[in-house]
Amino acid sequence: MSDLTNNPGPTSPATPTSGSSELAELKATCDALESQTHTLRVVLLLAIGALAIFFWREASYNGMLATGMQPQIAQISQFVAQLEKQGSSYEKQVQALQGVAQRLADYGKMHPDYAQILAKYGIVVAAAPAPAAPPVAKPAAAPAPAPAKK
Repeated sequence: MSDLTNNPGPTSPATPTSGSSELAELKATCDALESQTHTLRVVLLLAIGALAIFFWREASYNGMLATGMQPQIAQISQFVAQLEKQGSSYEKQVQALQGVAQRLADYGKMHPDYAQILAKYGIVVAAAPAPAAPPVAKPAAAPAPAPAKK
């Protein structure tokens, strides 16, 4: 083929068949690339569809979780409103939180399983005081020996 491009002279009778075979080979290669491109488009479409379905399911699942959390969010907002009514003083807010912690600790006294969770978050649950033991009488001390007289 390099002879054909370098030699501008008359072409031999074999040249048209080699040119047509090259053309047929190029067409076959082009058709193969076109087929591969089509296959890749289909695979890409399937991957995008799978991702869309995945994100749709995640969004619906998170929406259900958010709906389930609405009562808890309402309680928290009521608690925040109560803190705001008490004033913005830091001491008052700390007292309110300590009151909540005390109520949780009281609940932990009645439910030992819950006490472990409180301990994890640093809320100490004091165990009920043990009954006081009666004082033990000390044995009478022996009288000290009298010093020896000389």
